[in-house]
Amino acid sequence: MRKPHVLWALVPVVAFLSTPFLPFVNGPHLWLGIPSVLAWCLFWTAGTTASLALVEHFARHTDDDEDADPADANGRAAHDSYEEAVA
Repeated sequence: MRKPHVLWALVPVVAFLSTPFLPFVNGPHLWLGIPSVLAWCLFWTAGTTASLALVEHFARHTDDDEDADPADANGRAAHDSYEEAVA
């Protein structure tokens, strides 16, 4: 089952796919001096980055914790193995 925070990634996809069907976007309008469709796509391009940042923020990275060696937390084991390799 997918986590609920992954649904944030669908928001920009729906916005991009709905662009031709939204009358306030798909018309002869200018927003900030550029065509409304271009402004809409620029906004949702930034929105895609923001939504993926939210997904990454709320994701749990359990594989990072499992691979970590408890002795590496203080760096002692890595230092000892380096000294053994040099000697």
